[in-house]
Amino acid sequence: MTATDGSEFDAIADEYDRVRPSYPDALVDAACDRARLLPGACVLEIGCGTGLLTEMLVARGLRVGDTDVRFHLGRFEDVDLPRESFAAAFSGTAFHWVDPSVGWAKVAGLLAPAGVLALLQAGLPVLVRDFDRAVWRNALPPEEVWPVADPFDVWSGADARRGDVTALWSWLARYDLQNREAAGLFDDARMLTVPVPVEDTAESYLALIATTSTYLRLDPARRASLAETVHEVFAAAGGTNRWVDCATLVTARRRP
Repeated sequence: MTATDGSEFDAIADEYDRVRPSYPDALVDAACDRARLLPGACVLEIGCGTGLLTEMLVARGLRVGDTDVRFHLGRFEDVDLPRESFAAAFSGTAFHWVDPSVGWAKVAGLLAPAGVLALLQAGLPVLVRDFDRAVWRNALPPEEVWPVADPFDVWSGADARRGDVTALWSWLARYDLQNREAAGLFDDARMLTVPVPVEDTAESYLALIATTSTYLRLDPARRASLAETVHEVFAAAGGTNRWVDCATLVTARRRP
């Protein structure tokens, strides 16, 4: 295994843009409604990647930055932005790259009073299936293969964490992003999910997971083993895997 700091995504940007699913309109609209955003409102996007979410925000007439769209190249932790300038801050499948000892407090300081933080995932990482374990069993060390999730435990775990947006997002995204001090900067955390039917073949599944940080950390031998296992698992399943994922939105409001 090798470490990744996110820079590896630069080399696969075109493939990422081609295979990664976008976000349901219903979730983006719900975030805009929660923040009471009107066309022309100034919002921040953290970790825009190839622009999947950016395009959706611009299509709704929002200014991403202090102009129609302004990009800042660099780590969110290091970028100098005007305080209390944004009606909402969005992050799509990216906030887990931000240092939680800095990121939560920084975004709270950039939001206008009562501004809204909107965190989105095109799928729900915490919903691990037997199928996922079967695919990854030979590529990851046993201690890194995720436990199968009981849906009841997933939703009850989320409900138990609604008072702390940092804990809630950690639970759903399957990363340790909790920051109890920063949690006090936000309140009224809410979660909305939209079912997303998925139909994969071995080829489409491999193309998708090849754009994940877990895959990018693998050495060539483990990548080859993973590809072999994927084809075996799909062949056993008749060549196609159909299931329902959950696109997810979590919002929280900055305390005035």
